[in-house]
Amino acid sequence: MGDVEEPRRTRGRPARISREQILAAARRASGTTLTMQAVADELGVSRKALHYYVGNRQGLLTLVVLDRFEHELQRVELPDDGDWRAVLCAYAYAFRDGIVQVGEGVDQMPFSGVGAVAVLALAERVLAAMLSAGFRPDDARRGVTAVANIAQSAAHDTLHTSVRDFHQAQTRAALERSAESEYPALRQVLTAAPGPDDGQFEFELDLAIGGLERLLPK
Repeated sequence: MGDVEEPRRTRGRPARISREQILAAARRASGTTLTMQAVADELGVSRKALHYYVGNRQGLLTLVVLDRFEHELQRVELPDDGDWRAVLCAYAYAFRDGIVQVGEGVDQMPFSGVGAVAVLALAERVLAAMLSAGFRPDDARRGVTAVANIAQSAAHDTLHTSVRDFHQAQTRAALERSAESEYPALRQVLTAAPGPDDGQFEFELDLAIGGLERLLPK
């Protein structure tokens, strides 16, 4: 993959940018929240040029999620028939991490920009694995939606960890100024408060997988 190409431009047409170049720039962009401007700066083009190819920040999320999904699948050994559990889990992790990288303020999956066809291929891969396992079409659709909701919720929790920790710290400070016999329930809950990574995402994903397994024909 080389630098951004600089072909002869027609009037009003931005510099040509490939999907691979955009993804490479997204990986290099610093910070936990990815922005259109950060990617444009990495590519050395204007933000308008980037908008021309991805549409908006939603389109950027599409590419990031697809990229992460492909990397997740490379981490697991899929059998020839495509284990639906491994495919669905790879999708869940990719979706969660993609939202965390891009940040909030986006829907789940757009169908515009350079990632449109790839989104269809991703949906086909996940749903085909579930249908091949014997799921009814409605159950496959609902299962993928449930897993996407779990991943989105986990991403939201990750992005707002600092806010949660701030409120917990303020609450503890207030309790320290009160008598130890006061607010026993609140003190007990705060003592057991989870850390930044308490396994909630994995717990909910396991529940979803277990529930889906019960829907398969015996």
